[in-house]
Amino acid sequence: MSELEELFKSMSAEDTKKSSVSLGEVLSYIKKYWNHLWKKKWMVVAAGIICAVLGYIYVYNKTIKYSANYVFTVGGDTPTTAGLSITSLLGMGGGSMNAFSGDNVLELLKSRNMIENTLLSPCEYQGDTITFMEYLLICDSVRVKCAEGKIDASDEKQTSICDISYPYGQDRKSFTRAQDSILMIVSSGMIKENIFVSRRDKKLSYMEYLYTYPNEEFAMRFSAAHLKTVADFYTETKTSLSRKNLESFQQKADSVRRELDKTIAKSSAFYDGHRNASGSFVTAQLKKYEIDIQVLTTTYQEIEKNIKVLELDLARETPLIQIIDEPFYPLPNDKMRKLKGFIMGGFLGGFLSCLTLIAMLYLSEIKKKLETEEKE
Repeated sequence: MSELEELFKSMSAEDTKKSSVSLGEVLSYIKKYWNHLWKKKWMVVAAGIICAVLGYIYVYNKTIKYSANYVFTVGGDTPTTAGLSITSLLGMGGGSMNAFSGDNVLELLKSRNMIENTLLSPCEYQGDTITFMEYLLICDSVRVKCAEGKIDASDEKQTSICDISYPYGQDRKSFTRAQDSILMIVSSGMIKENIFVSRRDKKLSYMEYLYTYPNEEFAMRFSAAHLKTVADFYTETKTSLSRKNLESFQQKADSVRRELDKTIAKSSAFYDGHRNASGSFVTAQLKKYEIDIQVLTTTYQEIEKNIKVLELDLARETPLIQIIDEPFYPLPNDKMRKLKGFIMGGFLGGFLSCLTLIAMLYLSEIKKKLETEEKE
C-alpha cells in the first residue's frame, strides 16, 4: 500500500469520526430539550388553551357553505356526412359549430352573461314567482335589513340597495345603471367565490360543476337553473344553423304545397266548366294543368325528402348533456364541530409553542458558542 493511500484512509477515518454522533449524545440532546420544555410547561399549556379558545370561536363564527356538485358529459359533437353533403349541395352551409365544442361548456358555465341570465330567470318562493336575484337578496338578509331600516344610503345622491329590485319579467334593456352595476358585481363574485368547473381527466369526457353557497336550498335550486340555462344556450347555438336550414326548407315546402293545391283547384274548376266542350284549346289547357301538377308534385316530394334528412341531421347534431351525478338533500357542507375546532386549536397551539421554545433554546446556545469563540 502506497503512502498516498494510507494518507487518504486516515483522513477518511477522521472525517467519519467527526461526523458521527453517538446514541448517548442524541439522548443527551433530547433530555436537555425535554427538561427545557418541562420548565416552560405552563407557557405551552397557556398557548394551547388560548389557541383552543380561538379555534372554538372560529368554528362558532364560521359561515357554513353547502355544495351542489354535478358530474356530466357532453355528446353530439361530431358532424354528420349526410348533413354536410346536402346543405353544401344546396349552398346553405352545414355541420356543427366548432366554436362550441364540448370543452367550451366549461367556459360557458363561468360566463358572466350565463350567470346573469340565470339570476334573472324565474323561481318560486313562498307561492310567488320572483327572480333568483331577488331570492339571493332575501337569502343574504338584504331585504330584512331594509325592512328594519338597517341599510341607508350614505348620501342623498347615492342609490340604496333597498331602492333597487329585480322583478320577474322586466326587460333587460330597461335596467337602470344601478341595477346593472349590482347585477354585475354579484355575477362576478359568483365566478370568483361560488362556481368551480373542471374536467376530471383529460382522457375522459367527464366534467364537474360545483356551486357553493351558505343557503342550502338556494345552492340546490340555483345550480340546477344555471346548468339548465347553459345547456339550453349551448344546444340552441350549436344547432342554430341546422334549424335555419330546416325552417328554410319547410317554408319552401309550404310554398310549393300551396301552389300545388291552387293548380289542382284551377284544373278541377276548368274541367268542370268545360266538361262537354271539345277542341284543341281545352285539351291543351288540361295538358298544361296536368304538367304543372306533375312538376309541383315531384318538387314537393323532393323537398320533403330533404326535410326528412335535415331533421335527422338536426337530431344527430343536437348535443346531449348527460348528468352522471347530481346533488341530493342534504347537501354536503364544510361545517366543523365545535369540539373538533377546540381540540385542533389546542393541539396546534401547543405544538407551535413547543417548536418556538426549542428554536429559542437552540439559537441561544449558538449565540453563546459564538461569543465563547470570539473571546478565545
